[in-house]
Amino acid sequence: MSRFQAEQLLLGCTAEGAVLLAQSAPRKTPAVNLRASIRAEPRADRPLAALCRALHDLAPEPPAATPAGAAGLAVTLDDGLVRSFIVTPPRGAQGLRELRASAAARFSALYGESAEHWLLAADWQAAAPFIACAVPRELHQQLEQLARTQGWHLTSVRPALVRVWNHVCAALPADGWLVVGFGNTLTLVYTRQGESAGVRTLRLSGTPSLAELATLLEQERLRNPEDSQTRARQSLCGPAGPTGCRQR
Repeated sequence: MSRFQAEQLLLGCTAEGAVLLAQSAPRKTPAVNLRASIRAEPRADRPLAALCRALHDLAPEPPAATPAGAAGLAVTLDDGLVRSFIVTPPRGAQGLRELRASAAARFSALYGESAEHWLLAADWQAAAPFIACAVPRELHQQLEQLARTQGWHLTSVRPALVRVWNHVCAALPADGWLVVGFGNTLTLVYTRQGESAGVRTLRLSGTPSLAELATLLEQERLRNPEDSQTRARQSLCGPAGPTGCRQR
């Protein structure tokens, strides 16, 4: 058996550019190395076009040694590149097709356009509200082309919210907040009685201080009225998992 293992490539994308990291997988301590970085200059009328062009020109440094098999590429998208929203399934909803139709209808109602040019992914549930994320098809197609050109295997394309949610979902409080930061975007998810009750994505001008984060969270609390009992048992969960949760 070869002593080399296929690389795991991690690509983080924002409207302003992308960073590609390579993570080796030795038996003891994985090493992470910068393989490439690109900058984009987004236009207000076409924010994705600059990023797609930059991804087309991405030219990573070759690995130090040829690994066995194709490298896997896991992509994390800034939540500002996608659209995240809450879907309340219709009563008696049955099957994934009906849930997808409900998500598409909710998308159209919120954003005033068809979901035709977006890929919808969600924590599909028929009995409770769930979070759905819409990824632009244009961007997903560019990522697929990048993987084909470089000979990589595209393993996942996920918004930062989804990647963190999958990691900490078991630790999420029944009544509280999950705060996810990636690039200059902050996403806040509000849970009430064990269900997703709200999601909001904010564009920040820079890295906020703890005091600024507290102010943002309090503003969101005011946008989501709650009774005194709910407020008393609320907690805040950060992206670090169970250790990132603390009582408010």
